[in-house]
Amino acid sequence: MNSKSKTVNVSNLQFQLDVEDDWPPVGIESLPFRIDVDGYKLLKPPLFVKGLSVGDVIRPTLDGGGTVSSWSHQTRSGRTTLWLLRLDEPNNLEQVLEKLLELGCNVVKLPQYGCYSIDVPAEVKIGDIDAVLDELNPEFVACAFPSMRHAED
Repeated sequence: MNSKSKTVNVSNLQFQLDVEDDWPPVGIESLPFRIDVDGYKLLKPPLFVKGLSVGDVIRPTLDGGGTVSSWSHQTRSGRTTLWLLRLDEPNNLEQVLEKLLELGCNVVKLPQYGCYSIDVPAEVKIGDIDAVLDELNPEFVACAFPSMRHAED
């Protein structure tokens, strides 16, 4: 059996963020993309860049310093990006994140700033996600959907 190894070309793109009143807590977000003939395919959910979901293919325009100055979608995946922001110390946030993982979601954490990005695969029902999120107290954790691709159940 003769198998050829296939090289996967992965590149991190740097996105300049608009920081107002010290938010977001970073000025640039670096995101991993797989480069293919159609463009750049996002591999992990963003913590601060709106409008992107895992599996989206974009065409970026880079400035002279190599930072993304603009981008457009080539294709949008069926995945949703959910952001959680810890406002106070809830006692059940880790349990909620575990339940989201059990449903098949992927989680990126920046706990020192209370930021969490959840990649919701297309096959996961948004109603199941909502049921888990209902366990969070909105006074302790804020939820946002910066890239909603699921239809309402």
